[in-house]
Parts: sequence; C-alpha cells; structure tokens
Amino acid sequence: MCGIAGFWNKNNNQASADQLIRMRDSMFHRGPDAGGEYIEDDIAFGHRRLSILDLSEGANQPFISPCGKYVLVFNGEIFNYQDFYPELKAKGYSFHTTSDTEVLLYLLMEQGMKVLSRLNGFFSFAYWEREKRQLTLVKDRYGVKPLFYANTPQGLAFASEPKAFFAYGMDKRIAEEHLDELFFYRHVSGENTIFEGIKRFLPGHYQVWKDGVILEKTVRWYHLGEEAAAFPTIKNPLEWYEETFLDGVKLRMISDVPVGTMLSGGLDSSSILYAQHHLNYSGLSSWNLKFPGFAKDESVLAQKLSAEYGVDYNGYEFLGENLVDLLKESIWVNDEPLMHFTDGLLLGLSKKAKEKVTVLLTGEGADEVMAGYVRHKVFGNDMRYEMLQLLRFIPEKWLKQERLRKMRRYLMVKNPDFQILCNANEFYLGDFKKMGLDHLNLLPEYRVQMLEEAKKFHPKNKLRQLLYLEHHTHLVSLNDKNDRTTMGASIECREPFLDFRLVTGIQSLGDENFSTKGKGKWLSMNSIGKKLPDYIQNHEKIGLAIPWGEYMLNNPQLRDHLETMHQSPLFEMGWLKYIEVKKIVEEFKSDPVKNYTFIRQLFFNSYWYKTQFDSQ
Repeated sequence: MCGIAGFWNKNNNQASADQLIRMRDSMFHRGPDAGGEYIEDDIAFGHRRLSILDLSEGANQPFISPCGKYVLVFNGEIFNYQDFYPELKAKGYSFHTTSDTEVLLYLLMEQGMKVLSRLNGFFSFAYWEREKRQLTLVKDRYGVKPLFYANTPQGLAFASEPKAFFAYGMDKRIAEEHLDELFFYRHVSGENTIFEGIKRFLPGHYQVWKDGVILEKTVRWYHLGEEAAAFPTIKNPLEWYEETFLDGVKLRMISDVPVGTMLSGGLDSSSILYAQHHLNYSGLSSWNLKFPGFAKDESVLAQKLSAEYGVDYNGYEFLGENLVDLLKESIWVNDEPLMHFTDGLLLGLSKKAKEKVTVLLTGEGADEVMAGYVRHKVFGNDMRYEMLQLLRFIPEKWLKQERLRKMRRYLMVKNPDFQILCNANEFYLGDFKKMGLDHLNLLPEYRVQMLEEAKKFHPKNKLRQLLYLEHHTHLVSLNDKNDRTTMGASIECREPFLDFRLVTGIQSLGDENFSTKGKGKWLSMNSIGKKLPDYIQNHEKIGLAIPWGEYMLNNPQLRDHLETMHQSPLFEMGWLKYIEVKKIVEEFKSDPVKNYTFIRQLFFNSYWYKTQFDSQ
C-alpha cells in the first residue's frame, strides 16, 4: 500500500529529479516507511511506501526486473499473489523478496495485461517497458486504489492523489463546468474531477502510452455486466455467498503487520468480525466511533460483540473542537470536496488505530452491492413504488416526518430514470427549480451512460439498474473517501465485500436475491447474518451521521464561517454567482431543520475552498 507518482516529458526533455520528489513527497502520508525514484532520460517514477508485505528494504519500490528491461511502481495489494509462485518458478523465475510487487512484475513480463483478470486485490500501477518505450497505467476493478492523470503541454503526469499535480507544477483551478454535477449529485463522476486538467482514471481500465507520449489505446479490462453474464451458474446462493465471503476475509488477513477492523455495530462490519473469529485468527482489534448521548450511538453493540469474540475493543469519540480540526485535515488529505461529511471522523479513528495497527478491514461496499440503504426500498417492488407515488398529492405541510417530506420532493419528478440517477442525492430537481436553476446540466454524460448500460443488463428491474449505476458512481466516491481518510493516517483499508468474485457473482444472480425487506442485503442477512448474535441481527440499521447543523450554529469557528461564507470566491463562479447566500444563511438560522440540506452543501464546499485555496 503506497503512493505512486510520475511523469513522461514530451519532446525528450530530461526529467527533473526535484520535480519528481516534490510530487512523491506531497503524498508522504501514503508511505512514510520509504521513498524511491527511477529516472531515465525523459521519464520518472516515484514511490512512497507503506510497508505491509515483506518489511525489508529489498521490497522497496520502484521495482526493476533482473534483466533491467522493465520497471514497476505499484500501489495496492495482490491478495492471491502466493498462488502464482509455482508457475513462475517453473518458468525459471527466482525471488529475492516475499512481496506481491515482485510477483506482479514477473506476471506482467510473462503475460502482459492478460494477467489482470487473474488478480484478486486492489491496485493502481505504472508499468514501463524500456525497449518498447511503452508505459501502461492500470486501475483495479472497482476503483478502490486511486489513480489520476493529466496530459499537459509538458507531458503526461500521473499520481495517487491530485495534490501531487500541484507539486508537479500545475495550477490549482476549479473546473467550473463541473459545479452543476458537484452540487446536485455531490460528486463529479467518470473521468472528470473538480480540478481543471486533472482526470480520474476509470475503474477497470488501463491505458497504453507509446513513444512520443501518445495515448495509443484505452482498454476496459473489467466490465461488470459482461463478467456477471459469463459467471458460472450459482446453484445455492447462500452457501456460495458464505464460502466466498469467508475466503475473501481470509485473503485480506494476509499481512506482515497487525490488522484491525473498523466496527460499527451493524451487519457488515460485524460479519467481518465473525469471519475473523470463525477462521480462528488471534490478536484481533476492533475500532469504533462513539457518539455518547446521541440516538445513533452503536458503541455498546460494538463493545459487546468484541467481548464475545475475544477482540480488543477500541472506541473513540470525536466531537467539538477536535472534529473541526479533523475536518480541515480531511479536506487537505482528500483534495476534492467532501461528499459524505464523515471524513473527519474516519480520519480521526484511523489516526488512533495507527497506534496499534497498519491495516484495517471495513464493511464498505455491502450496501451498494446487495441493496442495503433505506433509499433502495423505493424500487424494492412495484407495488411499493406505486403506493409511494401518492406522496406527490399530499401537501408538504401535512407530512410531519422529514423523511416523508424528502421522499415527496424526490418523487415529484415522475421520470423513473431520473429518479434512479438522483437516488443518492440530498438535493432534488424541485429544489433547483425553486431557485430558477433547473436549466443546469443535471444529466452528466457518464451517469447517463452507466444507467443505459444498467438497463441493458437489467431491462425490467429498476432496483438492479440503480445498484449497477451506483457501483460506477456512488461506490467510487465511497472508495475515494475510504482511501484518503485511512491513507491520511498511513493506514491500509481493505474491503472484503469488494472481493471481485463476490461482486461479480452477486451481480450474476436473479432478482429474487435482492429483497429490500428489513435491512435489505438478503444474501448477507440469510447466511452470515443468521450466525450473528440477536442484538446485531435485530438492531435497526443506522447510518453514520454528524449533527453538522448544530455545529454550524454553536461552534465558534464554524459559526464564523457560516456568517462570512458569502464572501467566498467560490460563489463568484458559474451558476453559484446567482445564489443569494446571505438570504439562505438567514433562512437556515430561522429554521435549521427545514433549510439544512442546501446550506450544508454551500457550507462544506465553501469551507473546502477556504481550506484548499485561501492558504495558497
């Protein structure tokens, strides 16, 4: 687990070591254990190492093949790397480390990109073939490990985080054309980012760059729909699920450093702890966020389960001033605007965990893959969907519950396709219409493209279409959050629910395996879930949330920003210049509940701007 960076100059200009080291060390937090570089004429690779497998200096990167013809910088883990030893040794390869990087290099030398489908893990890497003068950039199936690139007049640059491009010499500018999508969907999808000139590598893709720094081809090496369609028939889904999940956890326990688990008290992380206990691992630790006095505090459950399984429980709370400091730090490590508003909590917990472990397992991905969110229930069955349409005819003032008022706003757009696109939103078309902003581009090309692809594979099931879309959009944003908030504390985060065998196999199953009753996640609830204690099985699903509205009003630092944020240069850009920020702030102060959603968007994005740009 590491940070990678590099560039390939155009016009054969000599690569600068200083420039490379600035890029590399801007991401020091991703790999504080070692730093390495490879420079040859016009090309340069940099690497920051977080030592997980083979802690010796011999496993430092960049890796150069014994013949000197191939160079690799690699971020991630190949969990099944040991499976390849017999075939590589039979071909005459000898190993000088016990790292997965050496295995990956030899596999690439033997099979090229054909080997990608055999890898079980998460990864992004750059592979240089010296004699061909050919560079290949690769990203894993689900975008767990980040990779960004920029094709500039000076040359091609790539890195694990956007901040490295500013160290490279690019100006930090907002791509105003993406502000529409950022505010409406809370995330810029596909290759686009909010930064001008910086592209996000698409999951499951690789690029081949040839001599002259010319992009020869982009290949989608993993296609969820096609892979699922070709997946062998699963005769007993529940047995298959449990067996595959347990093996996925087992693979993710491979480490030469201590491994812990982020534990919420919910089904997903509890399933991981059960699997570790069931597989007889020892020296386990759990890491839990505590919210004393709040209704959503699950620490009692997490502590009870940890004790039952003989796991060292570690619970922490991050409130008040501490949370404000963590908010600023999470903005810095994340680079892009915060979408989920819990980044500071996860960063704080990761920093505490770093005192004892270097790897954390998390339950991320289960909800997106198996339909676990309450909002998924809208499309759970046709009858429920039709009944919910009645909300459109009930005056909002008659609806006492905020959740029902939100559902009414969501359903006011009658088009089911648009409803699918907006399912993860906090803000809806009617909200934009009230401000006269319904003319904005609320149909980003990539989102529409993924929805159309989803309809091809699931033409009759809206829920499956939604899950397929979220796999390529919402899940990508969650993976980005998990990566930055854990790597910001020099922690590797592993997601057993995103084992490609599990994801692809689940995608191949029939609609009957996607019931949204109860907590949803039918496969998990009826297999591993049945083996968890009753207090976990019967506990109501609770999402991680922070009372930001209260903090904006009562915390001095945040209140000061609330009162002055109308002065932010962000509100002079694009459509934001037409927003009456002062008026919106006053409305929020008069009714913090009713006017919370939009003010939170404005507040966090302007706070992000202040942290990222005002310090320049």
